Amino acid sequence: MKTLNNLFILEAMKDCTVIAGHRGLTKNVQSVNISDTPDVIQFLDNNHLLLTSGYAFKDDAQELCKLIRQMHDLNCTGIVIKINRFLKELPEEVKLLANELAFPIIDLPTDLTLGELSRHILNYLNDDKAEQLYYALHVQKQFSDMMFKEYSLNSLVEQLGHFLDRPVMLLNHRGEKIAHSHDFRKESMQTVEEEIVHAIKSDLPRGRQGGTFKISTGEGISIATFPVQTKRQHNSMLVMLDASTLPYPSSQMAIEQAGNVISFTIIKEQAIEENTRLLKNNFFADLIERRIHSNEEILSRTHYYGLDDKLDTISIICTIDPDGDNYEALQLYEKKIAELHNSIYDQLEDEIVNNDMDAILFTKEKYFVMLLQFSNYNETEINRVTEFVENVQRNLQDGNLTISFGISNLVQSPIDIPNAYYEAVDAIMNGYDLNKSGFINFYRTREIDELLTTLPRKDLKALYENTLKTLAYPNTKEEIDLVKTMETYLDCQCEISETSRRLYVHRNTVKYRIEKMEELLGCSFRDPTDSLRIRVALLIGTILESEE
Repeated sequence: MKTLNNLFILEAMKDCTVIAGHRGLTKNVQSVNISDTPDVIQFLDNNHLLLTSGYAFKDDAQELCKLIRQMHDLNCTGIVIKINRFLKELPEEVKLLANELAFPIIDLPTDLTLGELSRHILNYLNDDKAEQLYYALHVQKQFSDMMFKEYSLNSLVEQLGHFLDRPVMLLNHRGEKIAHSHDFRKESMQTVEEEIVHAIKSDLPRGRQGGTFKISTGEGISIATFPVQTKRQHNSMLVMLDASTLPYPSSQMAIEQAGNVISFTIIKEQAIEENTRLLKNNFFADLIERRIHSNEEILSRTHYYGLDDKLDTISIICTIDPDGDNYEALQLYEKKIAELHNSIYDQLEDEIVNNDMDAILFTKEKYFVMLLQFSNYNETEINRVTEFVENVQRNLQDGNLTISFGISNLVQSPIDIPNAYYEAVDAIMNGYDLNKSGFINFYRTREIDELLTTLPRKDLKALYENTLKTLAYPNTKEEIDLVKTMETYLDCQCEISETSRRLYVHRNTVKYRIEKMEELLGCSFRDPTDSLRIRVALLIGTILESEE
């Protein structure tokens, strides 16, 4: 936008004289209005310049002062007035007010009509806009040609910096540098670059939407960000120094045209990344489903995707809980589910980077799988993993969806990653079995009694009765003593002396009872198979008794 000062290059303005408000000559001029009516303020707006003969104020300096105050409040540019036509001279109080408000008043010679001056100014302003438009289209064409020739992002950013004659930088949605113009390669600009990145990272939402920031280097350098849309949930950002003083005919329109081409280039690269992601997930599915039969191939391909066979690995799985009205509604719209899935994947990537975790991200069906590696998985690392997962869950969940996590035990080789994956899945399923949502479960090996409780009760009862026979439901004192001896004898690892000591009976009594039980049950306690069967039967008896 042109300033009032710029108008003095026009032939029609060369004989005009600024008689008050000189400090306001840097004000912008957007349009021109001609009027000699007292109520002209109703037809003015921001950055409007008023042309008048002054007839409405020839005998009323106070009304002219009132108009100046109103125009100043409206952020109008100033007044061009034919002083000699009606006023003869500018009243002193008007001059003082104009100087105080830095509101320019310009004397127009009487030999030039207001209409003619208006036409010259409007032609100048309109030609300026047309030139900026043509320049923006020129920039768009140049950048489109570069895109079709597959120029890199760094080349596009370099060219934009050349067009605008300003240092330019491209940041991703996390505020990380993707590319920059050659200006930032200078040693003197290293500190500036660091401060720019720090300032934008401190307020990413404003940076992604487009905003202005100040940095302390160079007495408060002004930087501006311009949003660059991509396939991600959040925008990338073009960053420019001193964007408010772009040299003519550069304009925000030119920046937007260049930004569009950069946006298309990023989207193309993201499409390539998505194809790479698909190949990576296909490999992971082959690994989990054990379709890769060579250990050498497993180690080679896991190494390709960043896994070190010398480090231990855990699997962290997260998934959207399959409950709630919102989730059920999403199932009707596959596109929305895909968008949600991609959004969570991007956020998980961000969380891994932001928390500085050594993790590789995969997906398998409805699960997001993070493989984390450690050289020493101690209590400190376990606490760090727990804190990481809690932060991720807190940042991913919203009022409509809850996210649950399952965490595996440690495996020492990439070959055993399938075991870690299924442990993490089992940890999630255990949470769902308890009707929980929005949980974090660490996998633990199920105890025998937990596994037994998953079997049908009629099968448990049949095994119990077939194994212990008449001792399954002891009625007499002798049967009760036999069962007690059996339990103690097995607890003492079939040691007669220790059993005798615990029961406070003679060892011969213990030997007699053991012989009698072996005869009743048709087994030998010394036989590992028989011993295991009886131990399981006794455990089943405890389960059945607790249920009754």
